[in-house]
Amino acid sequence: MFPPLWGPKSFNWGAGMGSYKNAAKFIYANMPYGQSYSLTPQEAWDVAYFMDAQERPQDPRWQGTVAATRAKYHDSKFSLYGQKVNGKVLGDIGAPKAR
Repeated sequence: MFPPLWGPKSFNWGAGMGSYKNAAKFIYANMPYGQSYSLTPQEAWDVAYFMDAQERPQDPRWQGTVAATRAKYHDSKFSLYGQKVNGKVLGDIGAPKAR
């Protein structure tokens, strides 16, 4: 079974795949399953950006606000955390939920 790519049971914002640069590299080398390197690099970047533009669980390193968490852990052009996408600030879901 493969984990969901976004939503409440997906990887959180602190995971390496939360950087669409990292996600694009993984996608390019490993997807589609069993057909590595069959996507173009641009297709891998497009899939990674779409995937990372979806909401997911909060970064467990939460600093009390999205802005503070972005400044400390996501200050990169390859992170959509704290950025407005489709009218919503990604990561603006409050403190991490206890597991």
